[in-house]
Amino acid sequence: MSDPKSDSPQPEETEDTAQAASQETVETDSLADLSELEKIKQELLKEKEKAAQELEEGEEEEEDLREVDYLQKLITLSVQFDHHVGVYLMAAYIDCGLKYNHQLSESYTAQITTIQSFLRLLEKVDGVTRELVTKDCIVKLRNLIQMIHKNLVKPLYKEVGLMKKKPNSENLENFKTNWNERLGELQKACDFEYQVLDCKAFMVK
Repeated sequence: MSDPKSDSPQPEETEDTAQAASQETVETDSLADLSELEKIKQELLKEKEKAAQELEEGEEEEEDLREVDYLQKLITLSVQFDHHVGVYLMAAYIDCGLKYNHQLSESYTAQITTIQSFLRLLEKVDGVTRELVTKDCIVKLRNLIQMIHKNLVKPLYKEVGLMKKKPNSENLENFKTNWNERLGELQKACDFEYQVLDCKAFMVK
C-alpha cells in the first residue's frame, strides 16, 4: 500500500521572508502608540472623496488659511526632525566616538514618518475629523520629540560633559543649533488654539 501522506509540496519560508516578517513585527511594535490613528483613516478618506466631489460640482467653501499654514508648518517640522535625528545626531555621536543606537533612531524616525503621512492626508480634507487628527498628530509629535530627547540627545550631551577633552565637533554644534531652532518652532505650533504644550524643556543648553 502506498503511503497515505500527501505528496503536495508544503510552503517553505525563505530566510528573506522570515527576516521580512521579523522586521515587520519590529516596525509594528515601534508604531504601537500611533495605532489609534489607523482607526480614523477610513473616515479621513471618505471626507477626502467628499471634498473632491464638491470641488468637481463647483461648490466653493471658505478655507481657513491659518489652519492650512499650520498644517504646512507641522509637515515641515516632521521632515526637519527626521533629518536632525538621522543625519546631525548620528554624525555628532560618531564625532564624539560614541556608539549610536541605529535601531532606536530608526524606530523614532519611522514614527515621525507615520505622523507626517497623516498630516499630508489632512491637506485634502476638512471638518471635525481634520481638527481632531491634527490635534492628535501634534500631541504625538511633541511626545515623540520628548522620547528622542530623553533616550538619544541627553545621553549624548551627558557623555560629552564627562569628557576631559571636549570634542571639536561641527556636527555637534550644528545639531544643537538646528534642534533648538526647530523646538522653538514646535513650541509655536503647540501654542495653537488646540492646546498649549511645553517643548522648550527639550532644548540643548
